Amino acid sequence: MALHTKKLSFTRPIMVSFAGILFSFGLIAAFIMLTQRNDFLDDYHKINGNFTHNLAVNYTESILRENDYILGRAATFFARNNRLDQTVVANPEEGLQVLMHLQNLMPSVSSISLADTEGHYLRAPEVRLTEKSKGYDARTRPWFVGQAEASTFSHYTHPYLDYFTEHPTVTVYKPVISPEGRLKGSLAFHLDLTSMGYTLRQMVAPVQGEFFVVERDGAVVLHPDTGALFKQYVSEALMDKMTSGEGHIYDKKTKTWYYYYSFTNPDWFVIYRVSNATLSETTRHETTIVGWGFALAALIIVLFGLYLRHASRTVLMNIINAIKTGDVSQAPRLEAMLSHTIQSNKEREEAYVRQATHDALTGCKNRRAFDSDVAALLENHQPFMLALVDIDNFKSINDTWGHLSGDIVLRSVAREGLQVMQPQNVSVYRYGGEEFAVIFTTEMFDSSLELLESWRLAVQNRVWREDNLHVTFSAGLGEWHFEPLDKFVASVDGALYKAKQQGKNRILLTSSD
Repeated sequence: MALHTKKLSFTRPIMVSFAGILFSFGLIAAFIMLTQRNDFLDDYHKINGNFTHNLAVNYTESILRENDYILGRAATFFARNNRLDQTVVANPEEGLQVLMHLQNLMPSVSSISLADTEGHYLRAPEVRLTEKSKGYDARTRPWFVGQAEASTFSHYTHPYLDYFTEHPTVTVYKPVISPEGRLKGSLAFHLDLTSMGYTLRQMVAPVQGEFFVVERDGAVVLHPDTGALFKQYVSEALMDKMTSGEGHIYDKKTKTWYYYYSFTNPDWFVIYRVSNATLSETTRHETTIVGWGFALAALIIVLFGLYLRHASRTVLMNIINAIKTGDVSQAPRLEAMLSHTIQSNKEREEAYVRQATHDALTGCKNRRAFDSDVAALLENHQPFMLALVDIDNFKSINDTWGHLSGDIVLRSVAREGLQVMQPQNVSVYRYGGEEFAVIFTTEMFDSSLELLESWRLAVQNRVWREDNLHVTFSAGLGEWHFEPLDKFVASVDGALYKAKQQGKNRILLTSSD
């Protein structure tokens, strides 16, 4: 009788099936959680790598490129018509004014030195005459060039203490060579590592970690904490493993991840250091959330199994009762019960798309989006115009009203630009620091200068909350004539530089337009 009862059991096959489903679900959930942990770790490697890339390109490289450009132009200026001797020896008072004008163009440069081949020198700001300054010999300094070599690149010293201020510095320098090939002297920009490092404090990292810039030997040249300058933060053995342009490596000894981006000139590395414990805790948190989701799903499966067992027994009893009584009007109708299913988390993906292509502070497109859009135009051989916009005296704004006000200025200038450009379907990009870029396609060529002028006037006429705050910008505008991209960008940058020289708050076209 028991055997027949088991064979006629209506609920047993259902419960066995649900048990198999639940067991399979448990195996699949365990497998997904293990593999997803690795996926989360890979995602954070990409996020941290992108942060390091942006820190290197949008901040460090932007400053170095600006200084290199001005240094090259200034060296060419002093090389002609015996201007170096006139500046250093013949008329040092007027020469000091020229150097101070140069220094004011570069917020990251603390002082400028100009020396001839005999060791006569001029430094801006001016060096006071003391016993210490009397013993100064420019020919012994690491930036002094005794024998010139023709090169388009600037040179960088190793970190050292400035002779006069005793502050840590790195000097970027270039020989001054006349058109006839004679070495006239040396021009040197002394970088203010302290102020450059202070800006790093404003950076917001995706996970808790430490970011800094080191030389090839692992010694720190830029750090949010100025007390860390020149210290050995990365071992030489670990530096030797950083062979790619950018990437990440794991140090088993310290259980730390190092994300890096390398420069060629200078031979510096931007490093973002994150402990493995921090990454593990972050991925563990993500995995735990997924685990709780699977546990809730398993509980729902069990509850549905119990409900189906109860419902099937009720249906069976009703059928038996209908057979006994012959009353089929009470027989249950088998209706579809599967109406509860999954509504999960797809909205999260849409937020990441905007974060990848837009600058969080200004709302403009970021440098990565700019590089992608320009590459598409070049690939399709589609003519375009490029404008480079730079806020005038931005360092002075930061120094006078603080970095919070500086961020407000950046955001407000960007907003004025977006209000002018977006209705015309023209993209505005944050090119780096206080510099913006605008790309005009062929249909906007005729109105490009007018749109830029509207933006400039909107910024110029804007009333600011801070007393005596007046914000303007200068810009260069040029049309691409199928020349190499770096040459084209340099020509637009040159127009911007001329606009700064001619008094700022103006827009100049490149010489080819």
